[in-house]
Amino acid sequence: MSEVELLVGGKLYAGWKDAAATRAMDAAAGTFQLSVSDRWTPNSAPWFIQPGDECELRIDGETVISGYVDLVRPAFSPSDHSIEVQGRDKSGDLVDCSAVHSPDEWKGITLLQLAQKLAQPFGIMARAEVDVGGALPLVKLQHGETVIEAIERHARMRKVLVMPDGRGGILLTRTGVRRATVELVQGENIIEASGTLDWSERYSVYIVKGQSRYSSDTDGETEAHASATVRDPTVTRYRPLMLITSAEASNASAKERATWEANTRLGRSAQATITVQGWRQTPGGALWEPNTLVRIRSGWLGMDGDMLIRQVTYTKGPGGTLTKLDVVSPSAYEVEPPDERKSKKKKGSGQPWDETVSDDVKAWMDRIGAKSG
Repeated sequence: MSEVELLVGGKLYAGWKDAAATRAMDAAAGTFQLSVSDRWTPNSAPWFIQPGDECELRIDGETVISGYVDLVRPAFSPSDHSIEVQGRDKSGDLVDCSAVHSPDEWKGITLLQLAQKLAQPFGIMARAEVDVGGALPLVKLQHGETVIEAIERHARMRKVLVMPDGRGGILLTRTGVRRATVELVQGENIIEASGTLDWSERYSVYIVKGQSRYSSDTDGETEAHASATVRDPTVTRYRPLMLITSAEASNASAKERATWEANTRLGRSAQATITVQGWRQTPGGALWEPNTLVRIRSGWLGMDGDMLIRQVTYTKGPGGTLTKLDVVSPSAYEVEPPDERKSKKKKGSGQPWDETVSDDVKAWMDRIGAKSG
């Protein structure tokens, strides 16, 4: 039987009636919320779970969140008693707390080394499962920014994601490192689904500007005027967006940031939520996890191809055990700019779901695009 368990102080608490645990590839900490309510019995005893307690949340015996209890809400009435517990990964401290470090400036440090230095005082491990690139020329902390903000500010320049590793640490990664073992098919294993196509935050051109410190090896012009421009050819009306980077910038790093912005907005303009039975891809198989590619076939949503699982929410309640998968187009985290990818395609409309929709829907989207253009 599927079970949710919370390990606190060496004691395993089970029997939760309602549970939800969420892990996302673009959130630095997973979260959970558990509750149980029972009728009073002569042997009823309180559960001694306190805010600040170190804990592990286990789904089907597997640890998915390792962190701390944030909130405990006990209650009782003449007929029953209840308790609600909420918590997060240890990396939640990096989300909440300011980046305070001495020194607060480094030269020639890599992205992984930066993450490790800032996470170390919290007792949190940082590791990378992809090449994060060479040394950053200069890193300087900004007053008031959180630890995650400081890390992500430079991770964006390298098109790297910062996500929880499920063990209390943070992971530097990119997309497409895992693939689901099953397809999600309307009428078979999809219980319910909804999709959204939203272009309100997409732009025709992304301009990134920045500067770096003066170098005696140049005339100073390069440091003072680093910039790059990336276009999204599918947004045909004039919609420019200019971004000023707060990290040390070169023309190359500005191009990477502009590419990240264009791809992220393109990919997230096409999203869907899929609900499936259970927490595992197959009976006894792997849990559903964020940053996993999955083939989706749904005539009503107009999908027939790979989507990227951005967020996973495991739930237990009156409806049984379910997993809600928030998916986006893999375009959201591509390495190449949209205009360069389009030039390499032999066919396709260039729309966000171009690689994931059926031919009929592609034709429909092409017609809509032709009318709007």
